[in-house]
Amino acid sequence: MKVVIFVLLLAGCAGLESPDPASPYYAYSSGWVAQLNQPLTIQAGSATVRLQYGQIVPRNSVQEQDPFCVVELNTVGAAPQTLRPGNFDVLRVTRSISPVFAGDAHSSFMKARLAFDDGDPTFLYYITTFRLRDPAQPNLRSMTCAWNQMAPGNRALMRHLSLGEIRSALGDWMSLIPPKRML
Repeated sequence: MKVVIFVLLLAGCAGLESPDPASPYYAYSSGWVAQLNQPLTIQAGSATVRLQYGQIVPRNSVQEQDPFCVVELNTVGAAPQTLRPGNFDVLRVTRSISPVFAGDAHSSFMKARLAFDDGDPTFLYYITTFRLRDPAQPNLRSMTCAWNQMAPGNRALMRHLSLGEIRSALGDWMSLIPPKRML
């Protein structure tokens, strides 16, 4: 009986990866392209820009309970840096889970919350990272899309973003194009 239960558990785990790009369990294959549809400017003193609800949002205005993406360059510039529209090769897609505990935070607000801390993560980010390359723009590094699973309303989900949720965060700024064999 124990063997049957073990086999059923393994079969259930094997089904977590999905061949459907609309699924949050989709395992990205090679050949994807990220297409930047309009110039994207990264402010001076920064190497990142955030996109959420199809708009550029300041770092401190991201609503982390909803999907957001961060486009990252290799270097911080003293002047604004602009990515030009074009197609970026997606070299690799990785997924990770990153917990942040209240005790890890340095702000006075977070320290004040420590008295009520139950030891569970305060933030739990399900992260999808697209490693990008454009030979014409070698400073381009990656695009990371995530959301905080510990936010009210998200705790029951505990999953990575679906392709539709990522596209919603990007809006008209950037398109994710599947390999030709999937079209």
